[in-house]
Amino acid sequence: MQKLGLTPSGALREAVKKLQGRAAELETEKVVFDPKLESELRELEAKLSLREGLAVVLGEIERKKQLGAYRQTLDDTNTTLITRKSTELTKELVTDNLRDGFRDELQKLDFKHLLVDVHAAGGSKGALFHRLAFTNAPGVSVGEVLSEGESRTLALAVFLTELSTAAAKSAIIFDDPVSSLDHNWRERIARRLVAEAGKRQVIVFTHDILFLRLLLNEAEAQSVPCEKQYVRRDEQVGICSPDLPWIAMLVKDRIGKLRVRWQEAEKLQRTVGNEAYEGVARDIYGLLRETWEKAISEVLLNEVVERYRPSIETHRLRPLHDISEEDISTVDKEMTECSRWIRGHDHPPADGTPFPNPSELKERIDNLDAWIKAIRKRREKK
Repeated sequence: MQKLGLTPSGALREAVKKLQGRAAELETEKVVFDPKLESELRELEAKLSLREGLAVVLGEIERKKQLGAYRQTLDDTNTTLITRKSTELTKELVTDNLRDGFRDELQKLDFKHLLVDVHAAGGSKGALFHRLAFTNAPGVSVGEVLSEGESRTLALAVFLTELSTAAAKSAIIFDDPVSSLDHNWRERIARRLVAEAGKRQVIVFTHDILFLRLLLNEAEAQSVPCEKQYVRRDEQVGICSPDLPWIAMLVKDRIGKLRVRWQEAEKLQRTVGNEAYEGVARDIYGLLRETWEKAISEVLLNEVVERYRPSIETHRLRPLHDISEEDISTVDKEMTECSRWIRGHDHPPADGTPFPNPSELKERIDNLDAWIKAIRKRREKK
């Protein structure tokens, strides 16, 4: 009888025992791997991991490239160095000039009661800024101390200072530059604007009749050409005229206006009738009386005093010694005649004097014109 071998299950048990025994041996032994083989193993494991996440790695590489390009662009366009150099050059070449120009403007505007100067105030994006500061109190804010008028005057000085640094002589426009200013600043600013008009075109919009008169007087004194435009609202807005408003007109211009009004009145008398003429003529007599008043201050008194002007021009007194009794009599007579026919005077029924006809009204205007010319002529001879 032949002996049978081990069954498959028995062989497996035998193999398991051997493996377990070998594992026990290995656990108790200190295993040392070959460094070269270990390095190769790690490299293979890394390649395996890289293969699994290759798309993620490539995407990250591309992202890093873009971030690097952006950083390089920011570094290339950084204005810090430009600002630093601009600040350095501006302080050296511009700030001193601005400071000198600003001081000169303050001198022209007679702004002497406060010590204000231009100081550099740091830069940004390649530009250097400046600010105003008190020379004797640098920590005090200028805006917290100045009045509105002083602030406007300093703003004008700063503007004209910056303007002086520009090569172009372009026109400049001012809209009511003396709003909130007293008469002293009005005179100074009028004088300064007219002086600037000698170098470039200066356009001034104003509602201030006194300031307008100051501008006109300064233009005449400085021999600067001046063109006038009166913008008004009648039946529609924006009506322009080279004639000034009546209150701002000189005597010569008023007489010209009176002659135009007389022509209109004379035509009314011929074409419509005496009643229509009389209504217009009474208004003309009122304007004629106002013109006589203006002639007294402008011509007879040589503008020594003028309404709304605070100063008395004593240097104009010299020719006043020639005022005669005849001058006084003429003024009294003509103003009395004008007052007789203006609106607001009620005439007694017993007074049967007829209303002056167009010829008599024209004679009154001619009398004023002749009286003015006579005074100016005799003074020119002296």
